Amino acid sequence: MFEPLLTQPEILTFDHGSTLKIHLNEAISDFGLLQAMSGHVGEFILVEVGSASLSVLFRLHPFLSLKCEAQMTQTKTDTSALSRGVGQGWRLFSGLGVSPTLCGQQLRSGLAINVDFKANENADFSIADSTKWQLVALEEDLRLFHGPRELVQARALVSREVLHGFTTEQILLELSELENVRSDLSRFGCSELVLRHPDVSVEVLKLDAQLSRKKQWLSRSFNQSVERPNWQNAANQQLTNDVLARKLEYYRLLSTPAVNEMIQELILDEE
Repeated sequence: MFEPLLTQPEILTFDHGSTLKIHLNEAISDFGLLQAMSGHVGEFILVEVGSASLSVLFRLHPFLSLKCEAQMTQTKTDTSALSRGVGQGWRLFSGLGVSPTLCGQQLRSGLAINVDFKANENADFSIADSTKWQLVALEEDLRLFHGPRELVQARALVSREVLHGFTTEQILLELSELENVRSDLSRFGCSELVLRHPDVSVEVLKLDAQLSRKKQWLSRSFNQSVERPNWQNAANQQLTNDVLARKLEYYRLLSTPAVNEMIQELILDEE
């Protein structure tokens, strides 16, 4: 369903081991990227491997841009590298169960994909230092051919590790993703195909209940992040203990000794 969102095919040719750098356009927010991450955001097919060059046909989501850079150092053999021959390819997916915030951060800093090849042999593709994105071989694209997409996404979201310390915007992004997944799951659960299979219907209900509990936790975290710690301050203004301690020290230094003694006596009286 995401095929029309990819750009027109282009061919990239290089004559040595290189690094493909995929970047998210600066004008695109994480909310915009969220709409594209339900499917693959890139497709690469090896079209030629010669004695001194390699050609790759690629299509990307319009939100993304691609640059080819020379490898500064010789890369080590990567056991997780995906080996492709002429006519074979792979798709770029976000990792199942990975927060869209982390996926977006990886793209903004540049997702590096190493390409290594020898003359007239297969090419090896591998993601450099990242588990947030996946290279999936075309013939092994389980996201398209292994179970309903709604169930796959719901299971991945339920199993995702809860990360603390997110900003208000990042929590809101997590909530938006959860609502999208729940909406798709609800529509899937009402389909005639599911209603004819009680086991699938029961799993849909269980997943929806788990997603609902996760939504409650995220909603509470969001509300806490926007609460005012003091009505004299603006919303989201948080003063750390260190800042408060320094402010009190400044007040003490600027006050007269008599005022400082008076404050100390008041504190002792309260205790």
